[in-house]
Amino acid sequence: MQKILLIGSSKSQSSTTVQKIAAAGYAADWVETGTAGLEMARAQNPNLVVCDWDLNDCNGHHVLKQMRQDLQLVVTPFILLSSLYDHRHLRQTMQLGADDCLLRPFSDEILIAAIAARLKHQDAIANHYLSHLRLAAEHLNRLSYYDSLTKLPNHLLFEQRFIQLVKTSQQPIALLSLSLDRLRQINNILGYPAGDSLLQSASHRLQACLPTGTTLARLTGNQFAIALGHVEHPGAVRKLATELMDGLSRPFSLPGHEVFLTASVGVSMYPENSQDLPVLMRQADAALEYAKRQKSNYCQFYQSDMAVATEHQIRLETWLRYALERDEFEVYYQPQLNLCNGHIEGVEALIRWHHPEAGTISPGQFIPLAEETGLIIAIGQWVLETACRQARQWQDMNLGLRHMSVNLSSVQFNQGNLGKQVAKTLFKSGLSPRVLELEITETALMQDANAAIHTLNELKNLGIRLAVDDFGTGYSSLSYLQKLPIDTLKIDNCFVRGVTTDPKNQIILQSAINMGHDLGLSIVAEGVETADEQSLLEIYQCDFAQGYLIGKPMPSQLLQTYLEKRRARVSLPL
Repeated sequence: MQKILLIGSSKSQSSTTVQKIAAAGYAADWVETGTAGLEMARAQNPNLVVCDWDLNDCNGHHVLKQMRQDLQLVVTPFILLSSLYDHRHLRQTMQLGADDCLLRPFSDEILIAAIAARLKHQDAIANHYLSHLRLAAEHLNRLSYYDSLTKLPNHLLFEQRFIQLVKTSQQPIALLSLSLDRLRQINNILGYPAGDSLLQSASHRLQACLPTGTTLARLTGNQFAIALGHVEHPGAVRKLATELMDGLSRPFSLPGHEVFLTASVGVSMYPENSQDLPVLMRQADAALEYAKRQKSNYCQFYQSDMAVATEHQIRLETWLRYALERDEFEVYYQPQLNLCNGHIEGVEALIRWHHPEAGTISPGQFIPLAEETGLIIAIGQWVLETACRQARQWQDMNLGLRHMSVNLSSVQFNQGNLGKQVAKTLFKSGLSPRVLELEITETALMQDANAAIHTLNELKNLGIRLAVDDFGTGYSSLSYLQKLPIDTLKIDNCFVRGVTTDPKNQIILQSAINMGHDLGLSIVAEGVETADEQSLLEIYQCDFAQGYLIGKPMPSQLLQTYLEKRRARVSLPL
């Protein structure tokens, strides 16, 4: 039921009006003063506000101005009730952002009709924006989950479909890794456009050979993956592999040329070889490498004596379990540039691991392992505490930083006591909650959207900022996105990298920025590496830029020096 808030000084009259509005199918509340009305509006977020001009503590224009300066209420429909027959008064009312102005005397029926008209208009606007958001999300989703050249699923969608196949198949599943031989030679001699055309034709032939419903994905330049379910016997897999290789062996027609392809195939079996998809992929790749070394058009099943890189993972986990207590971690900080005023106003805290034997170990190697083993909870808490202490120190030095961003993994985010841990950390560090910004990936948020909203509200009540990280790389439900109490969208670097030469990325990037602004969010573009990219982001009115162009992740002391030098340059007289 839509909520209507009435703000006025006549209790008896308002009581009757409230009853009639309720009878019309709305939930109506009444308050006497403008101050009370603004407090209730912020607390209940009504669908529409009806306000008298003449209030005990202020006038209707004051209430309207306050609402239009509040991000939460800036688009809430507003109807002013007035007795002033003055064209300048009416014009000022509309210029301040009112949606309608009724002049007394009027009946309750006229007021209810005005309310219905404004709500209908507001719904139309909302549906218009949602339609554009839906189209943008579908476009983002298409680029995130499909290969742009062949229109086949990419590795992300392949993984999802393989997991779904595991749930529905009662028989073994074959994972085939297929590589086109000599494609590099075609690219080198005939050029990449010819190679692209060949890839498209090859993908069509592969699809034609597969049983209905079988997933074919393009993983890399010349490598494809196939998930074949309901395998009754390994001989059926070998038969299909032979058909695929035979289909590719027929000549391909290119402008001015007729070319031939051969293929190699590696196979791993679920659940015989492994029940873990990444392991199955590595096993199929190991079999594929063996097949490539034999001859063209060769199919090889994975065997246990084939080398698959797993020993390093075991060693890495052992090192990881001791890294925190041995003080091997360090927090680096990457600056974020306010594109409106040219000031560094934020930094993102990023963990680095300096191992005494292996040297610097990439976060891409140890973060997934830390999440898998649960070690990320202790590591993430250490990063949060370190970043908050550092932010407080920089605040005391008046370096101009307005927020410190810290990443939360999905494992951390799903902790039952996350809110208490964050509150305790803020208290111990003495950092103001408004300076801390926690970043959560959209994938983590969509695992359980209802639980995510509850956790986000708990964090938001602490007074901190919340950001959706890597926006566009997962699948966001827009119906939930507009309900999340977030402040910032961080657009993933895959939509920024090379955007100046990619018209499709430009459309996506601009749509994402506009969508975020329509939702009242601040936008941070990640991975900005060139001045042209920054200039384009400024044209698109992006709020913040982060990337190597602005500054690489650096230790605290180096960043402090960096900030001091920038502030010194700004302070120099012209």
